[in-house]
Amino acid sequence: MSDPLLRELPPVGALLDHPEIAALARGRRRIWVTRVVQQAVEDLRRDLARGDQPRPAGRPELEAAARARIRAAIARLLAPASRRVINATGVVVHTNLGRSRWPARAVEWAAAAAAGNSDLEYVLETGQRGHRGRQVEAKVALLAGSEDALVVNNNAAAVWLAVRHLSRGGRVVLSRGEIVAIGGSFRLDEILGETHCELVEVGTTNRTTLADYEAALTGGATVLKVHRSNFKVTGFTAEVGLADLAALCRRRGARLVYDAGSGALYPFADLGLPPEPTLDQDLAAGADLVTCSGDKLLGGCQAGLVLGARDEIAALRRHPMRRAFRVDKTTLAALDAVLTLYLEAEDIPEVPTLEHLARPLGDLEAAAAALAAELQPEAPPGWSARTAAATATVGGGSFSEVEVPTRLLLWTGPREELEAVHQYLRTGEPALVGRISQDGLGVDLRTVAPAEYPLVGSALRGAWRRLRGERRGSET
Repeated sequence: MSDPLLRELPPVGALLDHPEIAALARGRRRIWVTRVVQQAVEDLRRDLARGDQPRPAGRPELEAAARARIRAAIARLLAPASRRVINATGVVVHTNLGRSRWPARAVEWAAAAAAGNSDLEYVLETGQRGHRGRQVEAKVALLAGSEDALVVNNNAAAVWLAVRHLSRGGRVVLSRGEIVAIGGSFRLDEILGETHCELVEVGTTNRTTLADYEAALTGGATVLKVHRSNFKVTGFTAEVGLADLAALCRRRGARLVYDAGSGALYPFADLGLPPEPTLDQDLAAGADLVTCSGDKLLGGCQAGLVLGARDEIAALRRHPMRRAFRVDKTTLAALDAVLTLYLEAEDIPEVPTLEHLARPLGDLEAAAAALAAELQPEAPPGWSARTAAATATVGGGSFSEVEVPTRLLLWTGPREELEAVHQYLRTGEPALVGRISQDGLGVDLRTVAPAEYPLVGSALRGAWRRLRGERRGSET
């Protein structure tokens, strides 16, 4: 039996003619607003058929519900697709929150590039067409000790291009222990499949020896080595070092591509982290081409870097797929700013990723204590704030087993209220993503910039207001 309320759904035309909606659909906006109205009516029809939401009493209520959906949908469409989030998770390079924060200079230079025209592919001195990104790539090469460099849109593209160029559709040798999968749908073997090369797996998950590679190089091949930065294999293991593998490739006339993963231009051991080879050390070990990401340990924007000999990089620039992988002017400007900060630095570059990792525990302790003292008087009844020791992580698939000491602003209180506020923080303005555990609700100061401390207070106050409103609603 059909639902009689479905016959009361307002027509699309009547909704468009309603003064409230008509004001939102003036001029050319009416074209897409009409589609929004159609979708809102269809969604309302579906919800009524499912019967899992409160039912409107009649046509006036249905029309009001439809208009509310339309207003909300239009507001979402006219707002930025991404929202500012305070990263209080303790994961410095948080993939789901946009990985590395850009330095202020990168934001400024990217904005300047976006706001006007630039000499992106134009040589001002000669008035002729120039090479996109050449000066930026020169800075990459200088910092990494490479003859030349190429910037593409991410490391997956960099690996694909390097392997495709050196192997030319032939055999690619890769250790089974390095066939990685990372967040989302990225699997290395699937990327390599798109190069139309024959993937030759050698060794086992936990042990790959030089003899395994040597046996596979019969008849020639390209070797790909992948830095296992996002996981560790422990126990009965064996792995061939990059320098030893490079020496074998030279003896056998094979080519070697090294996917360095996160890419380091700074000695992270100076920050108290385990030694991580820098890009110049990777190149010195003997790989023909080295690739890495720009938005992980390097601390910049999303990009892929390919480093190597001048003639090899020149050949990559001529590759037909290079255009599909190229970056735009704002990415080049942002990366340029980050690399310039590395060039200027006498010690730690003014790059947020490095600065977050370098912050002394004493500073974090003081910041957590100050926030606790400021916010405690405004907290809901039964809530208590204190500083707490914890561990943060580098994130972004880097230093997967390393725990970085940190300090939390830790809130304890009624469990249901903590969980509710945790959700309110994520959906508030500003949004804040923190840490919740059996110990309480934590704001990790390792990943919150000092300039964001006032926003932490604003986020908590907003979440508490919503909690109090919920309490009043339940009481009435």
